[in-house]
Amino acid sequence: MRRSLKEVRVAARAARAARALLAAGATAAVLASVLVPVSAFGAASGGEGGGTITVGAGDGGSSGGDQGSSAGGDGASGPGAIPWQCTYEKLVLNDDGGSVGGPTPGSWYSVTCVDTQTGASTTETEWIPDQSTTTSPPVDPRSVALEAENSLRLPAPVSHLNPASASVVNLPTWLWVDAGIWHSYSVSASVGSVSATAVATPHSVEWSMGDGGAVVCDGPGTPFDPYIASSEQSTGCSYTYARSSAGQPSPDGSPDDAIFEVRATVNWSVSWSAQGAAGGGELPSLTTSTSTAERVVQVESINELVAMAEGHGDRGSAE
Repeated sequence: MRRSLKEVRVAARAARAARALLAAGATAAVLASVLVPVSAFGAASGGEGGGTITVGAGDGGSSGGDQGSSAGGDGASGPGAIPWQCTYEKLVLNDDGGSVGGPTPGSWYSVTCVDTQTGASTTETEWIPDQSTTTSPPVDPRSVALEAENSLRLPAPVSHLNPASASVVNLPTWLWVDAGIWHSYSVSASVGSVSATAVATPHSVEWSMGDGGAVVCDGPGTPFDPYIASSEQSTGCSYTYARSSAGQPSPDGSPDDAIFEVRATVNWSVSWSAQGAAGGGELPSLTTSTSTAERVVQVESINELVAMAEGHGDRGSAE
């Protein structure tokens, strides 16, 4: 049944009342229980999850000039009474089918309004905006990359020194770590549609030698091969002790076993890239390290012993 002009005015007034209640913070649950008057052609609270929401007329105060006025009257019996009851049924198939609605988030509804006094009714299909839309903050891709970096599990180096049993004062000690770790490691993390990858790459090893000295090597170092003559090998990663480890802590309490603690630290540079958002660059560097004990001894050379013996006139008198 088509609505009269008076009925349209009733519906418009109902819409104004509904918007006022919504502005006061009413929720969809309150709307359903309090029976808010809503126009079939006005905004309403979008129901979540489908189903049917019934909102209807209640007693409300009349606005000035409406009561008993032929121009502004509601056509209702009793001061300020609004006779319309409207039922909103969410059209899930319309939403799922991608039917275009309004400029704001919302849903399609079939709205049927009935005049409880006259029995007049009308049914319309309406796009009803959601009354509150939670907007997720934008995802910072670098923050996602930092989460990925925190998930990296980088290996600790396995360190080697030669001479292995004990270094000798004034004799270069070769230094190296297992080359098996010398490659990149990567981890990815995702938040929503944004993912980021952190890549850690080793670039140097810092050796702290225990006597206060240190050396930085650009790579893992060159292993010493005991089956090749020393004169035929070379390394760019070595350290020469200037004093013995005598007087240093001893693992077994014997002063003859005093050692220096040698620490090898691998420095890792970390880069990142993103998918689903723009960004990329460098992240804070990382380190992994391990320690080993090294005994350093003082050894007299043969030439010194000979000189001492000649000075005493007896080679056998050298100590």
